[in-house]
Amino acid sequence: MSRHDAREARMLGLWTAAWLFALLLGGLLWLGDLSLQWPVLLVPVLWALVAIRPRRSSRPPDSWDPIPPPMRTDTVERPALRRRQDGWD
Repeated sequence: MSRHDAREARMLGLWTAAWLFALLLGGLLWLGDLSLQWPVLLVPVLWALVAIRPRRSSRPPDSWDPIPPPMRTDTVERPALRRRQDGWD
């Protein structure tokens, strides 16, 4: 999955929220009762609020030192299977 910059991610989130709102509203008008099921329309509104939130830059500022990649320390190296010492296979 490719990473998007902040502007692309914001526009994609808003586009998705708009379509979700339209489809949910259409479904409610066609099959549901809008006076009872209107809280369902809060889902795309919350989606849009999350989409427009300020995002941190994916690149660190130039003054930061690069962080080395993490090293796994929870592994144990085991020797490969060896033949038995008594000559039996």
